[in-house]
This record gives sequence, structure tokens and C-alpha cells, in this order.
Amino acid sequence: MTSAGIARRYYRYFNERRFDEAGEFVHPEATFHYVPTKQRLVGRAGYRALVAAWLIAFEDAMLEITALEEIDEHTVQVDFMGRGTHTGDLMLGEEFSIPATGTQAELVFRDTLTFRSGFIVGSRLEFDVDELRARLMARTREASGV
Repeated sequence: MTSAGIARRYYRYFNERRFDEAGEFVHPEATFHYVPTKQRLVGRAGYRALVAAWLIAFEDAMLEITALEEIDEHTVQVDFMGRGTHTGDLMLGEEFSIPATGTQAELVFRDTLTFRSGFIVGSRLEFDVDELRARLMARTREASGV
């Protein structure tokens, strides 16, 4: 399977909640870097911790790939839209946390995946934390009249 094919299946498995199977694509020493929150997690346990953080906050989360490009034989860039209802606290690292708001939200993400020998060895996820916070807090501000 090509790196692009693995990337598509990896994200499809997220939507299907097949995390063990998605984790099989992750190298045990893979690094996951969340650029805006400066988080770095390692391996399959790191992958599962990141998935858990998002699903605690957005139990109905779904991802839609909007663009997928093979940059070179080892790198795939995936742009996707994440959608869900913010029903739990979102905690990404020690410095980024948003209490549950009940807001339905969507946000654009870019994940640059690096592959070696058919495994994901690196993930560099980019998203706009200010936009995420604004979208999640909009309903709270409306309810309080601010």
C-alpha cells in the first residue's frame, strides 16, 4: 500500500472508531507534534492519548479529508475538516484547555505525515487554536450576552 493509501485508511479508521487498526500504521517510536500547543507524544500510546483527548471533548468527532498530497516518497500532507459537538473538556497539553460548551463546531487541520517502511514515523498537526477557541466559546458568549 502507498503512503497516501495508508494515510486515507488511517483517517477512515478514526471515523470508524477502529483505533487499534489505525495504531498498527504507527511506528512504536513515531513522534506526534501538535504545532500550536507544542505537544509531543511518542508511539502508539501517544497516538491513543491524542485520540482520547479529542474524543473526550468531541465524542461525535468526524474527519473529512479535503486534500491529500504526496509531497515525496516519504511525506503525505493531509488537509481535513474536523467536525463535532464539544461535549467534554478539551485538554491538549498542560496549557491548552477549554471546558465543554455544547457547541457544534468545525475546524480546518493540516497533518504532515512522514513514513518509513510502511509506518507513520512522524505527524506534524497544525490548526488555529485561536479560531478553535473562538468557535467553541461563541455559544457561551451569546448565552451570557457578551
